[in-house]
Amino acid sequence: MDTTGPDTNRSVHLSASAGSGKTRALKERYLELLDELDVRGLSIDQAVAITFTDKAAAEIKERVMTSLREPMLKKIIRGSQDLRISTIHSFCMNLLKRYPLEAGLPPDFGILDERDKAYEVQQAIEASLEEMDRDPAVMAPLGRASAGEVIADVEFLLSIRSRLKRMEIDAGGPDGLLGAVRSGMGVDAAGKELAALLAGTEWRAAFERVAALINEICGDPVEGRAEEHLLLANTRDADNAYQVSERLADLFLTQKGARRANPAIPKGKRTPKVYDPYKEAYRTAQDLFIRFRERHALLSAGSASISLLRLFQRAEGLYQDAKLREGLLDFDDLEIYAYRLLRSQESPDVLYWLDRKILHFLVDEFQDTSDIQWAILDRLTEEIFAGQGADKGMPPTLFVVGDRKQSIYRFREANYRLIDTIRKKMERLPEALREIRTLDRNFRSAPEVVGAVNKVFGTLWKDDYQPSEAARSSHEGSVRLIEVLPMRQGEGGPEGLTEAEALAKEILRTVNAGTLIRVRAGDTWTERPVQFGDCAVLLQSRTKLKEYEAALLAQGVRFRVIGGIGFYEENEVQAIMSVLFYLWNQDDRLALAAALKSLLFGLDDRDLFALLQEGGSFAEGLRLSRPDIADTLEGWRTLAGVAPLSRLIHRIIGDTAAYVRFGRRSPQAVFNLDKLLDTARDFDRRGFTTLQDFVEWVKGISGSEQREATADMNLPGDKSAVSIMTVHKAKGLEFPVVFLPGMNQQPRSVTHGPAIIIEENEGRLRMASKDNSSPAYTEMWAREKGELQQEHQRLLYVAMTRACDHLVMIGALAAAETPVNQNTWLQYLHDAIPALVSPKSGPGARGLCFSYPDWQAEPLIEAMQGPLRAAQGPQEQPVVTDPAAVLGNIAPLPASHVERWTTATDHLAREKELVLELSAMREGRPVSPLTRGNINHRSLEAYATTGSFDLRLIAKEFPEIMALGPEERERFLADVETVLRGLMGSEELAWVFKQQPGAYAELPFLYRKGNEIISGVIDRLVVKEGAGYVIDYKSIAVESDDALQTGIDHYRPQIRLYCEAAKELFGLASVEGYLLFLDSRRLALTVKV
Repeated sequence: MDTTGPDTNRSVHLSASAGSGKTRALKERYLELLDELDVRGLSIDQAVAITFTDKAAAEIKERVMTSLREPMLKKIIRGSQDLRISTIHSFCMNLLKRYPLEAGLPPDFGILDERDKAYEVQQAIEASLEEMDRDPAVMAPLGRASAGEVIADVEFLLSIRSRLKRMEIDAGGPDGLLGAVRSGMGVDAAGKELAALLAGTEWRAAFERVAALINEICGDPVEGRAEEHLLLANTRDADNAYQVSERLADLFLTQKGARRANPAIPKGKRTPKVYDPYKEAYRTAQDLFIRFRERHALLSAGSASISLLRLFQRAEGLYQDAKLREGLLDFDDLEIYAYRLLRSQESPDVLYWLDRKILHFLVDEFQDTSDIQWAILDRLTEEIFAGQGADKGMPPTLFVVGDRKQSIYRFREANYRLIDTIRKKMERLPEALREIRTLDRNFRSAPEVVGAVNKVFGTLWKDDYQPSEAARSSHEGSVRLIEVLPMRQGEGGPEGLTEAEALAKEILRTVNAGTLIRVRAGDTWTERPVQFGDCAVLLQSRTKLKEYEAALLAQGVRFRVIGGIGFYEENEVQAIMSVLFYLWNQDDRLALAAALKSLLFGLDDRDLFALLQEGGSFAEGLRLSRPDIADTLEGWRTLAGVAPLSRLIHRIIGDTAAYVRFGRRSPQAVFNLDKLLDTARDFDRRGFTTLQDFVEWVKGISGSEQREATADMNLPGDKSAVSIMTVHKAKGLEFPVVFLPGMNQQPRSVTHGPAIIIEENEGRLRMASKDNSSPAYTEMWAREKGELQQEHQRLLYVAMTRACDHLVMIGALAAAETPVNQNTWLQYLHDAIPALVSPKSGPGARGLCFSYPDWQAEPLIEAMQGPLRAAQGPQEQPVVTDPAAVLGNIAPLPASHVERWTTATDHLAREKELVLELSAMREGRPVSPLTRGNINHRSLEAYATTGSFDLRLIAKEFPEIMALGPEERERFLADVETVLRGLMGSEELAWVFKQQPGAYAELPFLYRKGNEIISGVIDRLVVKEGAGYVIDYKSIAVESDDALQTGIDHYRPQIRLYCEAAKELFGLASVEGYLLFLDSRRLALTVKV
């Protein structure tokens, strides 16, 4: 279908399937609006495009800028007009910055660091629970929940805070929200019904009658529990009556809570004369009993929900107070305050200003819109749907584009139904003012991929799915499904293929086979063999990420993980944090055991057991049998709480050669350790001085839903690695070859209900926490589960449509009667494709392979067995400049008997090094040579990578500098800046600091030399035309040629190692090593290799 933008006087609803050119359609609409505004003499900033991620906003802005006509581009560059393309959060921030007082905010408010949010939330929750614990009206309804469950529930409510605050605003305030839940849950009605039931004559008579008959039948009141029946008959308080009913539950209900068919009376006493009247009375009492229990359950669920809401409101208030004391908001606040402003008494003035300033709204990815975001947009577009604005220079319009099939962010409160809501609103506009369009021609994927997607989802969704047309009809691709058979036990142990191994081998097979892909440059398509960098592994979740990583490493497949399992869950970060946890609390045996078992020390379970046997505790065992480790821990303990946190972590990394131990497995680990150091420096700079502060802060982040991203990794050769990421991370991306493992993996979201479910219907709210005895939760979970199952299918749609040329799906069959698990991607495929019948596999078969379009099964035999050589060809050229290859070639270190590891500076004569340091200290400077050198290094790193540096900002990272008096600090900084400016202004040294391809600053390395593994950081490396130039900075003054030669002789072993490492790392023909003495501004050639 044609994607040309429609009439700019019309509002547009555009449904765009995957790969159909959605972004191009939005760009063209925006450009047409800009042209029309310009022609009419109106400002182009009256067209506002709103996206939901910074990445999407940047992409759209880039596409628009490259397509602008020259006169308009000049206006924008000169600043006379501007493009308004931003995220919804940026839009809300700009609105609040214009109307801060009306919104109840300080005019200079800032944004809370996301890393601090979890800590502040945890503090607010703890304070609110401590405060509310004294209020029985709040805590009594939560009596059956543990403290941990209550905390988890309040954390969950705070995680959906924007949704609850929007409901609160709509309800007229906190009390209105409580009232809406009270009404929706029928709390008052249930309470009245229970009171009437217990006070009624029917209740009393029924249970008294049963008690009398029990005495007559059994002759023993205790056996038949007649006393409990009488007590229940005369109890008027609902909670007391419920406690009595618990003791009678087994008489009226089965163990599963169902109605008992017959009274529990011994058979020998079932005479018709007495038993028949008892049975009749029992049935009457049973009906009342069940009715009471059901109503009480509703009352309890509603009361518990109200108590949780009150706890949430108190915690949210404390959290809000803490932020506003610092003049800060979080990202949820931007939407909450913007919506409150648009609903406030000042809203007419605000909306009038907005109506004058904005004529056109364009909204991208509308299926990802949340309720509060739609509520904001709805207020902003009221004029459009009211048919107003005819008096303006141009009719106002709304352009929305989205695809409900790609709505996969329910966990972020995205509501895919809103795209239908806006469509219905638009359909009510006069036909001349609106246009409803659909884009269903796929420009991304090969016909085989499009055909497979149409087949699967046309069957699953029937009339709700509109098939896509393949625009690349002349190109050839492939779609394959690999089902891995269950492992079987052989004489030598388990036999078969794991899913992770199948994935790694299939990636190698795809590359080795020279599989062809098509790459587009403008309007031209070229064909070439697939490279590793063209492949992406998309995961439903990170659950099996480590298994996939291990399998790829075993096969020698280079990869990069985008997003990872979360920064604080990475092995190298957890190892350092375990050490910090132990240093903070030396009674934490679990933290010490984790640290000892990590690669920092390499002990195994047998080692730990031996330590306990030797000394009765890990600490004593270390002192007796491993004094080297005990001394290392003691050295760190003396630093903990005294030295800055960043210095302590730097010491731990250095003492254990953490770069080496973790970096040999993955280059990402080196960058993650650097990020941990940067985080610690930032923590020091912001005044959090104690180890306890940092440990509690990290625990708050780790225990929250927030995931800290792993460090960015940009190494030479990185583009030749397979990308691994979640499907959510891949949204909006495309790859020539996509691998989807975990096809038979059941999603946790469908098997485990959320902590709390909230339903909203015409002002009435229903809310229930997870409780097996709550009928409200059970009923709401049945509906929520259906929604989550549909989203899980949509996740598969997004995953499959990321593939341009080839799609490979891999699933491990279960060793059960039904090998295909329910609610899995594999089940969806089997439901949609009847041909996916698994025949009996032949001897040696490890799995089955099905291919589109006939899906006939073929055995997966020896083709995927054994190690395969890496693919040859152009894609292998970057290996000579790939540090990952060097890291990967380092032999694994034994768990308890490691090879000798050193740092490059270990090869210096320590006595001479001390003399040089003392010489620098005798110069009378108030700061230690180490700190001065670190400041110089940080400043030069910033200048070499960005072209500028902020010395005073860098100095704040060093407590030693900040502890100086103001005058002394300024003299020191002025001295440092003079030295640095002199270096940067030197024409002779310009090549050292110039930003250029092949130039690296503060480059960490790992290098094997003989039986040693050497680590270090090269201050500056410049690679040109096959040659390398290593420059090492020294903050030592050399005032004579003799002093210069002394320095060269002393540091030559270190520089030689740097040069040898660089030569191997980058495959260089030659490397020259230089010493740059900063204070003397002297660059000295030291060694050539």
